[in-house]
Amino acid sequence: MSGVGEPIQDEHSRTARLRILCIADEFPWPERTGYRIRLANVLRGLGEVGVLDLMILHPENGQDLGADGAEQEYRAPIGEPVERTVVAHVPIPSASLRGVIPWIASGLPRRVAWRDWSGARSAVSKELSNGYDLIWWSHLDAWAAIGEVTTLPCIVDLDNLEDQKMLTSRMAQERPPLRDVKASIRLAFVSELDRVDIRRWHRSQRRASLQADGAIVCSQQDRIALGGEKTYVIENGYVTPEYPVGHPERQVDDKGGALVFIGLQTYEPNIDGSRFLVEQVLPILQELRPEVSIRIVGRAGPEVCELARPNVEIVGEVENIEAELASADLAVVPLRIGAGTRIKILEALAHRLPIVTTSLGCEGLSLVSGVHCEIADSAKAFAESCDLLLGDTGKRIEITEAGAALQIEHFDWVKIRSRIGELAQTVCGRSSER
Repeated sequence: MSGVGEPIQDEHSRTARLRILCIADEFPWPERTGYRIRLANVLRGLGEVGVLDLMILHPENGQDLGADGAEQEYRAPIGEPVERTVVAHVPIPSASLRGVIPWIASGLPRRVAWRDWSGARSAVSKELSNGYDLIWWSHLDAWAAIGEVTTLPCIVDLDNLEDQKMLTSRMAQERPPLRDVKASIRLAFVSELDRVDIRRWHRSQRRASLQADGAIVCSQQDRIALGGEKTYVIENGYVTPEYPVGHPERQVDDKGGALVFIGLQTYEPNIDGSRFLVEQVLPILQELRPEVSIRIVGRAGPEVCELARPNVEIVGEVENIEAELASADLAVVPLRIGAGTRIKILEALAHRLPIVTTSLGCEGLSLVSGVHCEIADSAKAFAESCDLLLGDTGKRIEITEAGAALQIEHFDWVKIRSRIGELAQTVCGRSSER
């Protein structure tokens, strides 16, 4: 490794390589969630043009702890572009009424205002002595809280528009019975807090689009919603597999069929999606196919584990996601909450697995119902779409071929990475000309 702050010369290029600090919420390896997959590929794209250090903002709440309770050592796998990893602690206190007054005064959303950013602020300030050319903030939260600590060129990755995610959550929220006065009062109180947070997320996102040197979103739809001359689209992607594991040609029993829903099952949109799938879609689908089965794959908490029943298996986190895809007849994405774009959709497209999704589940990906997948939003329509594809081998083959072609053309990480590096160079060049 060259000296601190010293530009490294690439023998294949006349320009000095950038020195970049990426500030992230999680360590990206192993790549088991959409956020980690995106972060790992962003780092690879930045690694094409620069030398990378990675700062992890550790929550100190038991996440990422080893079996002995000790904090894991963050060391990038061999071949990855990260040269050095540092950890800053950003505690997440438990929510309480005592946090309401500081939140009101902060002007920030609760998720940001209730964390203690002092350690992260000190850590970033210390790292700045390393002579970086660019700071890449992998989420809005940290930039909104401590972004003013540096005037270096910076890019903020808004992989989700949080105001949009909260709006969809409010629309999907089930109201308690009127006779449950306590629950109704609590819902009214939380709804008011949410209403304020939606405005605050919108302002923070807008501020990033205006003040940062680059704001990144996942789709053209999000770019239009955010606005700003320095807002760029860096799509989510998937590395096109040499040997896709899907088998759309496989015959499916008239009474059965295997569905898989893959995603981090401690994440609110996926929790809601699993409930919708099991509690509303499945009873209708069982009337058409009584032996149909569902596997819900991904680290799960109590809210999802309690959905287990004879034909619904809560699998948990797995080492080999391809094995789950290979054994399924359909991938389902029953999301009613969320923002950004879903890597789980791109994964199924790449592996030629037929997909049934809601409109929100494939938002921003230019998928056409009946061409690349089946799109259905009500429980009845979702169940009928699953039955349609399970019963039509020719249709499954047709849509998986079209879906795979779309993924290869527009959503291959190998192609997307080069644009990440080009953006970093553009931002640094533009900033140096000011």
